[in-house]
Amino acid sequence: MDIRSKDFDAILDQYKNMIHYHIHRMRVRDPHDEFLSEGIMALFLACKGYDETKGNFDSYVSRMIRYRLIDYLRKIIREQEKTDLIINEAHTQAAIQQELDFLEKEEFWQNVKRTLTDKQYKYVYWRFERKLPIKEIARIENATVDAVKNWGREVRRKLKEQPFILECKKNS
Repeated sequence: MDIRSKDFDAILDQYKNMIHYHIHRMRVRDPHDEFLSEGIMALFLACKGYDETKGNFDSYVSRMIRYRLIDYLRKIIREQEKTDLIINEAHTQAAIQQELDFLEKEEFWQNVKRTLTDKQYKYVYWRFERKLPIKEIARIENATVDAVKNWGREVRRKLKEQPFILECKKNS
């Protein structure tokens, strides 16, 4: 009997369990019936391409379904690997950018430290890094409030025209 003369719905009813068997055998979860659709397509193509002189239809359709599902699984894995690669590349780029930002920041603070005296740098550290008020800085450094304010004026004067400061202003 020619398989092509049968109604496809009848064939599908007969071989649907075989499709499920292969999906289960591959240990694939198929919540959206994507593998089932691939199996049905494989069954359809097997019906269209079956040659009676080449063997039993059951073994032929079983191989067709299995190979089609394996190919579909490989396709999904390839797509996932591409996605993972893109995500990893994005994370790598972000990590590199973070490192560059850190190095630029470190270089910036080294330039500040080289430009200022110890007391002026202490002012910058306490005022901008620790965000302390001037009175607290004076207490910590055992200095007068006026002295600390003077350190701040000198910091602004010295840093105002520094090339690395001008570069920061230009980039922001």
